[in-house]
Amino acid sequence: MPRSDRPQLDRPLPWDVWPYEPAIHLMLFVHRVEGLTPGLYVLVRDPQKLAFIQQSMNPELTWTPTPGCPESLPLYWLLEGDAKKAAIQVSCHQDIAGDSAFSFGMLAEFEGRLREGGAWWYPRLFWESGLLGQVLYLEAEAAGVRATGIGCFFDDPVHEIIGIKERSFQSLYHFTVGGPVEDGRLMTLPAYHHLNR
Repeated sequence: MPRSDRPQLDRPLPWDVWPYEPAIHLMLFVHRVEGLTPGLYVLVRDPQKLAFIQQSMNPELTWTPTPGCPESLPLYWLLEGDAKKAAIQVSCHQDIAGDSAFSFGMLAEFEGRLREGGAWWYPRLFWESGLLGQVLYLEAEAAGVRATGIGCFFDDPVHEIIGIKERSFQSLYHFTVGGPVEDGRLMTLPAYHHLNR
């Protein structure tokens, strides 16, 4: 994952193409991850924004640094418990969000970014989400699991779970990582296979 405290040219690929500081943070629904207690977590991609993120959410959340996580990975444990049902519900009732090892919502710094930088920031938030998703696809594959985006989700219930105040953050995209389920209906055919030759 990119770290905001590194100069632009020192960031690893593909983050070296992204000239902006992180504006997307991850809200994770952890179900089956060895070493992590099931529950709700937040990965703060820019540690300098921790106080801002905490102030934008429900003050009753615990924000416990995740036991066993390196300090360089700012993953905070917010709530303990079975998060499968909540993950499925906010992901348009798609079982994949709860059947996975974990799923997450990409939370964008929203109103402040748009007020500061103008409307042109809106598509950049999606671009950052897309870049993050591509890295997660590759990292999941390298770890021997699979990942997929979840394009249908209910953003207001996501905001309610962690008590996002007003429009400080916006859920922009959802994603899930877990063991693969092969679909035998999918196949690869030669190009133009349907044409008689």
